[in-house]
Order: sequence, then C-alpha cells, then structure tokens
Amino acid sequence: TGAGKSTLFNLLVRFWNPIKGSIQIGSHDLETFAESDLRQTVGVVTQQTHLFQTSLRENLLMARPRADEAALNAALEKAQLLDWVKALPRGLDSWIGEAGSGLSGGQARRLCLARMFLQNAPIWVLDEPTEGLDKITERKVMQALFQAAQNHTILVITHRTSDLEQFDDIILMEQGRIIARGKHDALLKTSEKYAALIRKGQP
Repeated sequence: TGAGKSTLFNLLVRFWNPIKGSIQIGSHDLETFAESDLRQTVGVVTQQTHLFQTSLRENLLMARPRADEAALNAALEKAQLLDWVKALPRGLDSWIGEAGSGLSGGQARRLCLARMFLQNAPIWVLDEPTEGLDKITERKVMQALFQAAQNHTILVITHRTSDLEQFDDIILMEQGRIIARGKHDALLKTSEKYAALIRKGQP
C-alpha cells in the first residue's frame, strides 16, 4: 500500500501523462497514440469498476459491439460469471442499475474482466483484478486469465502474492521506486523483502 502501484497504472494506460520521461509501446511514445487506437491496443481493468446503467449485455457489447451470444458467454465463463447470469430471470438482458449498483463488488469486478476478455486487446493492464473475490473464484479467474493471455502481454498490478511464479517478470516497488526485479525463484534467493512478502502471504 502506498508503493506507487496505482500511480504507475494511471501512467501506463494514459489516464495521466508523465511529467518527465516517456512510456513506449513497440518504440512508439504512448502520447503519440490516438485515444481510440490506444483503447483498442490496451485492455484495462481498474480498481474503480466503470459500468453503465443498462443491461449486462450492453455493458459487455461496449467492448465488442458485434459480439455474438457465444462470444459473450465465453467471456462470462472465463470471468466466472456465466452460471450466475444464466440463473437470472432475464439473463444477459438483466438491468444492473446505476454504476452497477445491482451487483456485488465481486460481480462488478468480474463483469469488467469479462469485458476485457471480450475486447481481446493485445495488451492487458489489470489493477488488483481479483480484489473482492473469494479464494476459489480468484484461483479460477487467474487460471482463465493465464490461459487466455497466451498471445497477449499482460501486466498485473497487485499486492497479492498468489500465482506470482507464473509471471515472466516481477517488479517489486516501495515508495515509488523499483527495489527488486526478476523471476519468482530468483527473487526468493536475491531479495529478502520479496521472500518475506511471500512468507507473509502463505496460509
């Protein structure tokens, strides 16, 4: 908490522009991207779920307007929401209320994940994607995320220590600075702070 994760997130998805330095995708400065091109290139899941006062279906179709029923269901299944949606009297046409007020925090977060799965942008940036989920649902969501991300670049900003061994690169931050970087097994040996976080996170 307070390490600068959310600040980094806002810079990476260009909600903010850097005061100094630059952020690049494939040698192109992020600030040179048109807003529409950037949103097609980078799929985003924020801590503040951005949902609209309409149906589940319409909230999903904002990610891919021409998606068919099979694509919508596949995205919901990856986000561990399909069984819940099918049990609703109106299914995908159920109204979610203002800013998703008819959903629990976990359901709202998973709906945003389903929207990202549906969009299928080449780069995914997720800020605490499993916040508010129980352990079993968290594990299933992360498994679906890793399976779906085989041909994507995925960056997860998190304070949780589960599944870190699956990532190609881990960056440990403290007070806005990088204090360790590498793979899980290497960091366990080279960073006492990382090893302590892993031990603390174990049941």
